[in-house]
Amino acid sequence: MESFVFIALAPFALTLMGAVGVVAWRRRPVPGGQELAVICVTAASWLTFDALSLLVPGTEATLGLARTAAAISALPSVAWIAFLLSYTGRLTRAARWGVGLLASWTAVFVALGLTNDAHHWVWTSTETFYDGPFLDVIFERAPLSFIQMALSWVTVAASLGLALWEFATAEPKQRVLMRWIVAGVLVPLLANVVFVFEIGPYGKDFTPLALAVSAGAFALGLTRYKLLDLLPVAREALVDNLREGVLVLDATGRVAEANPECLQVLGADAAVRGRPLRDTAPALAEAIETAPDEAFQLGDGEEARYVELRISALSNEDGEPTGSLVLLHDVTRRRREQAELHRVNAELQHRNEELQARNEELDAFSHTVAHDLKNSVQGVIGWGEILRDDGAVLSPLEHHEAADGVVSVGHKMGTIIHELLLLAGVRKTAVEPHPMEMGAVVAEALSRLQHAGAAPTVTVPSQWPVALGHAPWVEEVWVNYLSNAAKYGGPTVTLGADTTATGQARFWVHDDGPGLTPEQQQALFEPFARVGSGAAEGHGLGLSIVRRISERLGGACGVESAPIWGTTFWFELPLASDTSLPEAPPRARRGTSPRTAPHVSV
Repeated sequence: MESFVFIALAPFALTLMGAVGVVAWRRRPVPGGQELAVICVTAASWLTFDALSLLVPGTEATLGLARTAAAISALPSVAWIAFLLSYTGRLTRAARWGVGLLASWTAVFVALGLTNDAHHWVWTSTETFYDGPFLDVIFERAPLSFIQMALSWVTVAASLGLALWEFATAEPKQRVLMRWIVAGVLVPLLANVVFVFEIGPYGKDFTPLALAVSAGAFALGLTRYKLLDLLPVAREALVDNLREGVLVLDATGRVAEANPECLQVLGADAAVRGRPLRDTAPALAEAIETAPDEAFQLGDGEEARYVELRISALSNEDGEPTGSLVLLHDVTRRRREQAELHRVNAELQHRNEELQARNEELDAFSHTVAHDLKNSVQGVIGWGEILRDDGAVLSPLEHHEAADGVVSVGHKMGTIIHELLLLAGVRKTAVEPHPMEMGAVVAEALSRLQHAGAAPTVTVPSQWPVALGHAPWVEEVWVNYLSNAAKYGGPTVTLGADTTATGQARFWVHDDGPGLTPEQQQALFEPFARVGSGAAEGHGLGLSIVRRISERLGGACGVESAPIWGTTFWFELPLASDTSLPEAPPRARRGTSPRTAPHVSV
């Protein structure tokens, strides 16, 4: 009766195994496809020879077919472990060697089983009996057969353990498929254990038919869960560990798949499986539709990230579109490095321009200051020669005049050297601005000019705003402005201060001189440029120093001038937080307000 059930179910099982084997063979390039086809072939062969041994007449034919079926029964276990290793992405070089050695031993065992009559190493004896009209065979196992049986169980148990591990670590969507794969391994193993240990009332080995359960599980996986299409079990090795984000959209734009890198780049709320991407990330959905050439920006400000989108259309075997595969490559680091490179290049360009400007200043120095120093040295030499050659015949007044000439030229040379040192110091010295009492600074500057005999007659305000600065430097600004007013201005010089819309204190010096043309104003604050004509003394460093000091203290400087109207030189410094400025005193001359005159700012 058992043999009748076996024969009745065999055609259905063979049909199922054949169908699964054909589909798997067509997809043999996919990891696991070729091994799945081998499982179906070996299981179908075992079932075919076992069923034929029951159907053929004659004892010899039955024994031959039964011996062949028993020998090849060792093959499916090797195919099982090879399939699971390949499908889960664990078929490494070492694993290939292991499977190869196991397959080689199994081939030797099959050969020994087919030639058992010559040596009896696999089975010591055979016994035939009738199960109804069918002649069946019982094999008395030799030690080698027990060794092979144990090896097959260990191999299948390892396959089962690997399948259970994948089931435990898989995502919910893939766990359903792994449940059927586990069943496909477990059912044949249990059927074989029941037969070997004679558990239950049945004496027939139904393991070949139990392998049809495996074929059914694979058929369900191929049709419903796309077993060899998306390789869900191999996600960890092939998709989850990718450094690029992988986003799969179906034909309607819904999110079908997103790997961890994609969720990290986009955010878990932007790629929700089953929801349209346009609902969760509309800007990204639009970018995918337009396929932009430039990187797509996610977020704003310092938290912004940039990704390059690589979009591929997905289609079925008939060429019909089924969705899109989007690879997201995070280029945020590269963009930031490029931005930093641009910043460094811009800074280098700025430094280069500064160096070029300094070189130009050095050129001007070699032509201007050296010329002035040469003239002064020649003056000293000239007066010295007079004293040396004609000192004996000079009158006391002439002696005094020659000595005064030497002293005057020496003072001029000292002034040039002082201003050169000051210009260099402003570039290099680091100072911290502090609130200044501007009245005292102005008084010190006027005192210096009076001592040198170059102080103009000035009008000063009764109160000054408190600004932030460095008093020794600001004193040099006043000295330069006041000395220029004394040289080139009119008889009256007015000092004052007011505020600007940017919260700066503006200090100014106005004179009633002839004024400056726009061309003269443009070059005033460059190094070695002179305010007036060549008739007046000067070596052109003063206003360059003013510009350097103003910029280093966080301010600016400039001039407002027009012919006949006069000239106003000004500089700005940051206001101290606790100051309040009085109303600026009037300083208009000749009916025109200095604040409405043409001006230039540096």
